[in-house]
Amino acid sequence: MKKILTVAAAIIILTASSICAASTNYVMYYEKMPEGLEWGDIYKLAAVDKATGKVIPISDCTTDYGYAYVPEGTEISFEKREKIKFNDIPEYGEPAGLDDLSRRGVFTGDENGNFNENEILTRAQMTALLARIIGAVGETAGDMPFTDVPQNSWFASPVYALYKRGIVAGDELFNPDRPVTREEFVTMEYRIIKELGGNIEESAETPESYKDFDAVSDYAKSTYAAMDVSEYTIPFDNVFEPYIDEYGNFYESLNEPRLLNPQNTVTRGDAAMYLYYCLIRDFIRNNAPAIPTDAAAAFGLDKEMPRITGSTSSYPITESLYIALFENYGNHPLFPKSHDKTIESYRLLIDGKTDVILVPDPNSEVKELSEEKGVELEYIPIADEALVFFTASDNPAENLISADIERIYIDNSVTNWNEIGGSDAGFTPFCRNNDSGSHAQMEQFFLKGREINENIRREHMSLAMSSILTEVEAYNAHNPGSYALGYSMYYYFENTKRFLGTDESLKLLSVDGVKPTAEGLSDGSYPLATHYFAVIRKDEPENSPARKLAAFLTSEVGQVCILNAGFGARVK
Repeated sequence: MKKILTVAAAIIILTASSICAASTNYVMYYEKMPEGLEWGDIYKLAAVDKATGKVIPISDCTTDYGYAYVPEGTEISFEKREKIKFNDIPEYGEPAGLDDLSRRGVFTGDENGNFNENEILTRAQMTALLARIIGAVGETAGDMPFTDVPQNSWFASPVYALYKRGIVAGDELFNPDRPVTREEFVTMEYRIIKELGGNIEESAETPESYKDFDAVSDYAKSTYAAMDVSEYTIPFDNVFEPYIDEYGNFYESLNEPRLLNPQNTVTRGDAAMYLYYCLIRDFIRNNAPAIPTDAAAAFGLDKEMPRITGSTSSYPITESLYIALFENYGNHPLFPKSHDKTIESYRLLIDGKTDVILVPDPNSEVKELSEEKGVELEYIPIADEALVFFTASDNPAENLISADIERIYIDNSVTNWNEIGGSDAGFTPFCRNNDSGSHAQMEQFFLKGREINENIRREHMSLAMSSILTEVEAYNAHNPGSYALGYSMYYYFENTKRFLGTDESLKLLSVDGVKPTAEGLSDGSYPLATHYFAVIRKDEPENSPARKLAAFLTSEVGQVCILNAGFGARVK
């Protein structure tokens, strides 16, 4: 396709045929962008109301799609808009967000053509900016409670527009000339998101990323919590501490938590950055619909997705398959934010509360439950996996024998590594809880209906998949002359060791002389190799979404998703 936007007058006319409703009055229009667009052209685009010619501030474009959040029924086009050149701003030195906001008519400058980046923003000026963001410019000012907002003042219209929408609260005084504080700014942005019907999650949790959250006024605390958990940008300051290395070089290191400084005043430069990131970039990201890809359509998953959950370790597979199936995958109504863990996932599937689970083999409890409820399960291998054992990197031991693993975990009879071929060092085994996926593998390979020794379960049971790694690491660090042993799943160990900081402190052991490797899992030479399965109920209809997803996972594109998630593809 011929490249467009090569001249200033070029316009892309898009039919807003695909919409995703976010509230009664507003919808998110989206349209596939023409091929051949370059980034230098895309960032200059803004949505325009075709009927009025007015720019729609809450709009954005990527190389794939253009988005605009507008009243239902609005017809749009995407047009190239030039930014305003302010006399006091260098050509390439504008504050973050100003470029985009000036193209959208939110910032226009003063009578001398200046932006005044460091000028403190007043409450009156703030209402004017927000009115432009939501398209409420020029509304006639009606009755309102503020005695200090004259009907003939320049700010009466935007103040009234925000007042009648509940974005500014009613009181006797509005204080139009008072500087806006950060917490006031955040509160007004929050109310705009609510007024427009945008996605936002309320939260009673205290954000842990900020050390001065207690300094936030009571009226704004729930607002900050909601904005934080919903991943909208809120103003903060980084904390830097001086650091001098061994050579006397001075550095400033970035530390967390950050500072909110909620009573700090907001400058015009600050406002440009906060408004763009929160009410354009974040708002579009959080409200853009999940758009099916060609892969979703090819496998019949564009109309209906099954409910998915699984083990903790398999969650990256779920995320990877959603990435392949949907643009803006995180906004799909069925995209799970986490998995329910292995045994609970099996229970949900058996009870008909989910459709597909991505898990390793079941344990005896699952098999008994499925028999009790008369539910037959179908296991579809999708990825290689294995049970692995690990210890401290500096432990001279390199191998375990299967018979010794039974002695360790059933009899608890091993007290020194030299009893199982290692050096003279104290020995402490760690185990997982019974409803974990790795425990199910222990049952399959070693326990055979028996239990892990009661003393091990009482003294050294790790309740989370990640904690067994960090607890073994901590034990080794605090008990010189002794080494702990733990077990996990191969790809979870490999994929998370850097994230957990255990990549140098822990190592995998061979079992029966075979080191666990991706190749060993694939060819079956590693003795504890198994699979991840897509498990569905056997009575699933032939053309159900669950069976369609299973077909996707065993296809070439699905196996690429599994590889991208850091797992060994099973289907060769």
